[in-house]
Amino acid sequence: MNHRHRRFIERKARRKVGAAIKDYRMIFPGDRILVAVSGGMDSIVLLKLLSDIKGASPVQFDIIPVHLDTGFESGFEDIASWCRAELGLEVEVIATRISSILKQSSDPSKSPCGLCSRLRRGMLYHLASDMGATSIALGHHMDDIIETFFLRVLYTGQIGAMAPSRVSNDGKNRIIRPLAYCTKELVESYFGFMGIHGVSINCPLRTDSKREMVRQYLETMEKDIPNLRYSVFASLGNIDEKSLCLKESKLAHYH
Repeated sequence: MNHRHRRFIERKARRKVGAAIKDYRMIFPGDRILVAVSGGMDSIVLLKLLSDIKGASPVQFDIIPVHLDTGFESGFEDIASWCRAELGLEVEVIATRISSILKQSSDPSKSPCGLCSRLRRGMLYHLASDMGATSIALGHHMDDIIETFFLRVLYTGQIGAMAPSRVSNDGKNRIIRPLAYCTKELVESYFGFMGIHGVSINCPLRTDSKREMVRQYLETMEKDIPNLRYSVFASLGNIDEKSLCLKESKLAHYH
């Protein structure tokens, strides 16, 4: 029974990643994909699924796994060894000064997570350019996208989320999120069969309370609306512009 369940989860996750890649045109022949491997569950699952798809796909592309050592993680050596033994991939570890920068620059009254994210993203952009990567793959899944949508609506007064595939504002980098169709629950189930542990995060500054609050709201609402996550995600690609409160200047911009 466990073996059948494992095969079901593996096929489901691979099918959803394949569908997201196809629907959002994430991968092209000859691509060199820099995969950001933080060492957390999501990024490890992403690397494994991309490796499996690469082996079975007629489309030829390269995978470049990279780990940014922020100074807050421990245990990544075991993950690097697993990637080498199980996937035949060598993860390039890049030392950073992110932990010391955050300790020196963070406003104690605000969460440092936003600054940390920007620092990591900037470093990935530079690495992608130096390594000749055509895109950067991040491990955000459907729950991350939905939570970001609510955070932007509630705290910034803006409708937006995380696009499964997009070009950065400077036009120089393409970001892809192949786990966009996978829920956190599916990713956790898949990870549970992999026989590996994620890194331990020892960040004393980590206080993303707003995201946690949104996460709890969603879990509460989901008790009455079982398909909540799928419905919210679908709405992000099914926009009724005529019903939005767009001023004339905004309408001209969109059309």
